Amino acid sequence: MKRHIIITVILVAATAVITVAYFRHLSPPGKRATQVINTIPDSAALIFEFNNDSSFYDIYKNSQLFTALVGQPALKQFNALRHVLLNNPNLHGVFADQDIFISVHPQPNDSVGYLFTATESVRIKPEAFRNTASLKGVTFTTVSFGKSRGFKIHSDSLDADFYMAERAGQVMTGSFSKTLLQQSLDYKPTDKSKHFSLLPDQQNSTSLGALYINYRQAGHLLSQFYKKDKLDLWKGLPILSAVTSLSLNYKRDALMFNGFTTFKNTRPVSYLDLFRRMNPVPVQLKNLFPTTTAYSNSYAIDDVKRFESELTNWQQIAGLDTEKRRLFNKMKSETGVQFDREFNRLLDNEFAVITTRFQERVAIIKIKNGGTLRPYLSNISTMTDNDEVGQFNYDQVPVFLLGDALAHFRKPYFMVLDNYLILANTERELSNYKENYINGDFLIRKDEYVQFNNILAQRANVEFFIHFKNAGNVFRRTLKPAYAQAYQQQEPGYKNYYAAAYQLSASENQFYTNLCIKLNSTDSTTLSK
Repeated sequence: MKRHIIITVILVAATAVITVAYFRHLSPPGKRATQVINTIPDSAALIFEFNNDSSFYDIYKNSQLFTALVGQPALKQFNALRHVLLNNPNLHGVFADQDIFISVHPQPNDSVGYLFTATESVRIKPEAFRNTASLKGVTFTTVSFGKSRGFKIHSDSLDADFYMAERAGQVMTGSFSKTLLQQSLDYKPTDKSKHFSLLPDQQNSTSLGALYINYRQAGHLLSQFYKKDKLDLWKGLPILSAVTSLSLNYKRDALMFNGFTTFKNTRPVSYLDLFRRMNPVPVQLKNLFPTTTAYSNSYAIDDVKRFESELTNWQQIAGLDTEKRRLFNKMKSETGVQFDREFNRLLDNEFAVITTRFQERVAIIKIKNGGTLRPYLSNISTMTDNDEVGQFNYDQVPVFLLGDALAHFRKPYFMVLDNYLILANTERELSNYKENYINGDFLIRKDEYVQFNNILAQRANVEFFIHFKNAGNVFRRTLKPAYAQAYQQQEPGYKNYYAAAYQLSASENQFYTNLCIKLNSTDSTTLSK
């Protein structure tokens, strides 16, 4: 009997050990990935996650998708780092099949820093580096980072020194910037400082990679690229109190990401918050974008009354409600027209602002009945001799009617084309758009745009669009000189892309988000200079 009891106890103990080991083996990927991403400093604007598996590299080894995005110099460093560290046979098993996180951080002097973070499946042993030192053109040096064990890797092909250090929990962090690496090691994450959330396991298991966006930090990053007050393309995004988690889906000639944008609070802090409670609607106004379009911001609403209410609340928070009431009361007393009421009654479900390659800025507003709206417009404007074009007599009417998207149109010129109200800051801009409209000279008539549009979500509430060739002339004037030069001359670079779109579709008070960046077709021309 005693013998049976002893055997039973041994079996139970063995079962317990095996069970614990089994579940410990199952749980690390998700837990360790969360552990890793939480060690990344909150200065990160973007984080790209992928698995260090040969299949990922095989898929993109002959593609320009990533090369054009990050640039040849940076990709050269990444590839050399992969050869020296990630896929080094002397370090076999350390980073194999581990999730690698590459984070992008704004740095002083308008520079950008990259941080590489991963878990070690086994702890690196010093002798592994001694063996690796036999690699031609590669040297490893021990470096102290306070209490953290660190290394400096120099490779002739890297064109730079790479520093890395071990953190608690077998987390390895590295950077080409010693300063950024030290900032990472000094960063102390807390439960309240979780700035990124991993993709759900089910979505992550079928994804080639993931992209995480912290909008506030992304705004700081963008401000380093652009000259002061030139961020109109990204209207509202840099101050969005939200984070986005997107999964990468394979397409041969396009980078396609989709996932959710999750808000950190319920109080609106950005103009884009107004669209969270809408229902996605078919996006059709872009069919009227001229072939000269460089970039655009498009907005779609499912309920005008709800949008009017959301906008009123937003303007109250911004302290604009008194000025708004004063303006429309003045218009009523001087013209007899309660213009805001009549405009909202005739407003349809879409409006957009486009910037052309010539830096012309035009607003297109869809109206239920252009003929009915036109007399009201005439009453508040000064009309030209041909009575087709007028200029508002009152300041900031568009921004009070439709919000921040129309902020650049203070006392614009206007015309009505069928059921579309067209606004511009000069008569010449209106005339140019009218010529495109009459001749049907739209992007939608171009085969490559049709191909691009076909891979986008057909329903959305907000859409940011860039036509890379047309945008070259605009970015040359709006980007800081070093970035404008890189945009124009880097090969491969953005000239290898045809277009990009970032779409936000309301879903349960959040945004379902799509990002698509498509390469040029093989017969496309390069950017004009």
